[in-house]
Amino acid sequence: MIAPWAWALLAARAGLGGCLAGFGVYTALSAWAAWQWRRARRAPNTDWTPPVTLLKPVCGVDAEAYANFESFCRLDYPAERLQILFGALDPADPALALAESLRAAYPSVDIGLVRGGANAPGGQNQKVRNLAAMLPAARHDLLVLCDSDMRVTPDYLRRVVAPFAPPAAGEAARPVGLVTCPYRGCRPASLAAVLEALGIGADFIPSVLVSRALEGMAFAFGSTIVLPRAVLAALGGFEALADDLADDYRLGRGAKHAGYAVVLSDYVVDDVLGRERFGPMWARRLRWARTIRACRPAGYAGSVVTHGTALALLFLAAMGFSPAGWAVAAGALALRMAVACWIGAACTEDTNILRYLPLLPVSDLVSFALFVASFCGNRITWRGERFRLLPGGKLARL
Repeated sequence: MIAPWAWALLAARAGLGGCLAGFGVYTALSAWAAWQWRRARRAPNTDWTPPVTLLKPVCGVDAEAYANFESFCRLDYPAERLQILFGALDPADPALALAESLRAAYPSVDIGLVRGGANAPGGQNQKVRNLAAMLPAARHDLLVLCDSDMRVTPDYLRRVVAPFAPPAAGEAARPVGLVTCPYRGCRPASLAAVLEALGIGADFIPSVLVSRALEGMAFAFGSTIVLPRAVLAALGGFEALADDLADDYRLGRGAKHAGYAVVLSDYVVDDVLGRERFGPMWARRLRWARTIRACRPAGYAGSVVTHGTALALLFLAAMGFSPAGWAVAAGALALRMAVACWIGAACTEDTNILRYLPLLPVSDLVSFALFVASFCGNRITWRGERFRLLPGGKLARL
């Protein structure tokens, strides 16, 4: 008679083996999805330069903040067609002083400051409240929202607005309602920052590309969101998002459900990480994980198969560290590293993956720990404030 523990071990081996098979399928899908996204690139109409207002909500000073802000003042874009607005709910926010310095250093750039959030609606999402307070000062109808820790190159704006160009004669297409950008970790200056950069480039972005390939784009990222003011109004404006944690996700989903095309740009934005400590990095990534779990619960639970490194180690232990277990674990890890390197080198130009490849298994284990921890509570920390995350991604302040 087989002992109960033996049945449990057989079940664990079978379950982990099935998950590893799913990981193999997912990894192949991620390579295909990245290749599909890369092949879909086409030369944008960079001569099309509609008037744009760039909204830059700030709260405190991020790593290399002045250089990040300055990159938006060096855009290859007609000066008379670009307005840059910095805004903070706290009128004494130190990031506004940096924006003031930029305004003095670049007098030819139309830079405006919105202090204090006088027009801010009620709600728990401080970034959305800030954006709502900034909107009345926007002079142009095409809006670009961009988080404060992003850095860009001079061709950024021409490329991200290009999908809104009128279609060529005889070309029928669903109207574009929103454009968003993938991003990669940039200039990590600590171990925690390197682990975050690897988590972004080798874990998060491949999952985005798989979702794009299988379901189409129905989400967006704070790295860049471009949308006309009329589309924002049709979605209820910023006020409709004032209690949502995942405001970027809601904008993308709302645009798709309203019948618009949501485009993932081929421009990859740099997210400047700097010298990060482990605690804040963990808190931020746990917030992201719990946000995705709240917004896409079924898909998030199924994403357990994407954690190949952790699954391989668990399978190895369940196999009693047998030669077969070692062979499967080594094969899974080799597949993981090869595909991550290929996506980073050939598609997203993310140099972090090759540069810090020996740390990728460590990054994967951190990502798996975050995945597990995301199911162990509903509290998050955001910019030093603590919230309870309600079903559907709503926020309640603690």
